[in-house]
Amino acid sequence: MDSGYLIRPPAGGDVEALGALHCRVWQEAYVGLMDEAAYAALTPERFAGGWGRRLVPVKDVPAEDQDANLLVAGRSARGERVAVAEYDDGLVGFISVGPARDEDGPTDTQLWAINVLAEHYGTGVAQELMDGVLGEGPAYLWVAEGNDRAIRFYERNHFRLDGGRATDREDGLVELRMVRR
Repeated sequence: MDSGYLIRPPAGGDVEALGALHCRVWQEAYVGLMDEAAYAALTPERFAGGWGRRLVPVKDVPAEDQDANLLVAGRSARGERVAVAEYDDGLVGFISVGPARDEDGPTDTQLWAINVLAEHYGTGVAQELMDGVLGEGPAYLWVAEGNDRAIRFYERNHFRLDGGRATDREDGLVELRMVRR
């Protein structure tokens, strides 16, 4: 059965849409979970800036200037894999998976982010992203404490809280580590 979602690598032309999407999903998911000032500072432009540094069309960047963060066809030299979910010609979600960013990561692979607009919760698009990019192998992630919907989604995908906790974020989020072995 066709879900109607197109899962594809991000492209240079997606920068503004990804910035708007990233900002909106954070506003939906983290209301009341992060410091008020940090929450108020969330803007599409801020997120688009980060995506813009990563989604530069390869033809516009000489090989010697391509860095490890540059995403080419959804992959970067540092091993990050990214996909977006498109529905009715608009982006509704994304996933980013890569090597462990923590020195003492419990697995070699980390789910860096998976975000879907609230209006697409329960449609299966997050699962399509997860299955298509992360698969079923060992991985770990950090999830905001209090984001119970996300925790339940990860538990359905065999991730378990392992007691890891991070409180050093500037935005006030407290993160809990979940691992799938």
